Amino acid sequence: MEPCKTFIHLKDLFIACIFAGMLTLASGITGFAFQTMDHWGHNGKFQALFQNEWPLRFPANGPVMAYYFGYYLVPAAFSKLAGHISSAAILIWTSIGITLGLLWICISLHQKWWAVLLALCVGDFPRFLKGIAAHWSIRLYRFEDIGVEHWSNLENLFWAPNQFIPSLILGGMLFYVIRHRLNYALLCFPTALALWWAAFPALATGLIVALLLVFQWTRQGVSFCEFWEHALLPFITVIPLLLLFQAHPQPPQNGPIWEFRLDTGNLVREYLVNTVADVAVFVLAFMTFRRVGLPGVSALPFCLLVCITLLFPLARVGKVNDMLLRGMMPVLVLIGCCLLYPLTSQPLPKVLTEIWGNAFYVVIVLVLLVPSGVGIARLYRATRFNRITALWGPHELKFAPIPYHAYPSLYETLRQRWSQQEAEQYLGKPDSFYEEYIAPPPKESLK
Repeated sequence: MEPCKTFIHLKDLFIACIFAGMLTLASGITGFAFQTMDHWGHNGKFQALFQNEWPLRFPANGPVMAYYFGYYLVPAAFSKLAGHISSAAILIWTSIGITLGLLWICISLHQKWWAVLLALCVGDFPRFLKGIAAHWSIRLYRFEDIGVEHWSNLENLFWAPNQFIPSLILGGMLFYVIRHRLNYALLCFPTALALWWAAFPALATGLIVALLLVFQWTRQGVSFCEFWEHALLPFITVIPLLLLFQAHPQPPQNGPIWEFRLDTGNLVREYLVNTVADVAVFVLAFMTFRRVGLPGVSALPFCLLVCITLLFPLARVGKVNDMLLRGMMPVLVLIGCCLLYPLTSQPLPKVLTEIWGNAFYVVIVLVLLVPSGVGIARLYRATRFNRITALWGPHELKFAPIPYHAYPSLYETLRQRWSQQEAEQYLGKPDSFYEEYIAPPPKESLK
């Protein structure tokens, strides 16, 4: 429907595949390198899908588990055929997804790979700020169970690779649409599909697309046919999945963040350090590049992203504030692209020449580079703790991958590694609409 704006060259495809493979290995998802605690859950899902019939039920004759398993299905299917958990299938499947995400960002940032990698690190400036303060024994605020901090996409890669992939793809696609001033409605169906992989990034992207569509249709108008094709039809396709999400015994924890935090002063300090400081960097950088005269994107989408960044921490949705941690992932991809696009629009030496003459502009650029140090530290950790270094490294560098079959079921994995509440959030309701009319249990299990 739209004229081709960009071509993907073989060189960029090759670079994307190399970077994607490296990020997949570093993420820990295949058990090659350092794994965060969340990999107990990832491995438990692969094991559960490998050893049980689909859809997953707990107990075996109980209701369908109400969770988005989209990322895990293809590697699990190959594992069933192979007769064992296939790390190769997980590696290839994950790498393909990351490759697609990297390519979407790449073609939006004039094929500048340094900018693509920097975009993955946007959002970690508060972590750097807290690290500097801790070095000088300064306590900016007291950490509590429910935080109001967002993480960069690169940081989230080590915790939620299943949500990292759709966040890159949706963020890259939406920025491509913004950059070329295409129809925002083109994002409705991809966003609907992403719900099967990552609920909170898809919901956040859906909110952004919906608001942008309201502005677009207010100015240009919309016909019923276009509204049906681009908005209603994608929504209809995800109704079964939304019904599955509703098939929980109880809704996820939600409400204003201050209802879950007793010390208001500490909450305000945490919000200022983690959210306001980062937003200040975003706004100053965006205004600086516009003042310099570098080409940029429309201010409307950027202002919308800034408002979302400011508002998301004020509400809690999910046990560990999942809407903030995961929902901000595509938002930060978009913000990163908005800020780095001006720097990629011209040859880098020319851009640096325009900026170098003003000390304030130099500081802004350096602040944008700072979060990459956090990402480099995470990648360095993966190079120190992995299966190769475990063969000859000292005892303190010993690495043992998390097993897939450590617990008899996914429910037990979640209950024993986290909590009873964490395990029960995956369970479905036996009397839900989804259980009765969409995926009723086999007749033999009812006997």
